[in-house]
Amino acid sequence: MALVSDHENTRNPPAIPPIEADRVWEMLKAIDIAMLVTRSADGLRGRPMSTIPTPEKGVIYILTESDSTAARDIRVDGSVFLGYQGRDDHVALVGQATVDPDKGLVKDLWNPGAQLFWPQGPEVHDVVTLVIDPGHADVWDGPGLLRGIAEIVAGAVTGRSPDLGTRGEAEL
Repeated sequence: MALVSDHENTRNPPAIPPIEADRVWEMLKAIDIAMLVTRSADGLRGRPMSTIPTPEKGVIYILTESDSTAARDIRVDGSVFLGYQGRDDHVALVGQATVDPDKGLVKDLWNPGAQLFWPQGPEVHDVVTLVIDPGHADVWDGPGLLRGIAEIVAGAVTGRSPDLGTRGEAEL
């Protein structure tokens, strides 16, 4: 039994249904860490980053040091990819990022996790904010591990396709 992939039907790919932007924001808020991928002179670079999704402002914030590779890359090319993987949900989104040096914003976003990472405070470490304006998001809203396994086993026994969740896309 083969799992469905994007490569199965390249001549007439099935339409991906839209998913509500509010649901995507809920998913982002439930998953703390995302893989942030930026473009550098050497190619694509990825690193795990703690994100602060802020749906009321329509942006995702990330705290980092001013001289981090992420901040340096974004100053040259603001195109970014964020990959989120939760327990049951997966979100892949693209967007445009900028580096905001505003210390007031850093203080507003400061949290216990940031304090653990930079114990001497944001000023000593020259912390800045990456501001990501998300664009397109591809989403898989999965059934959970145990239900997913049960669906695969049932599909193998009955010959029917397993229900492995909902795939959708949204513009944020």
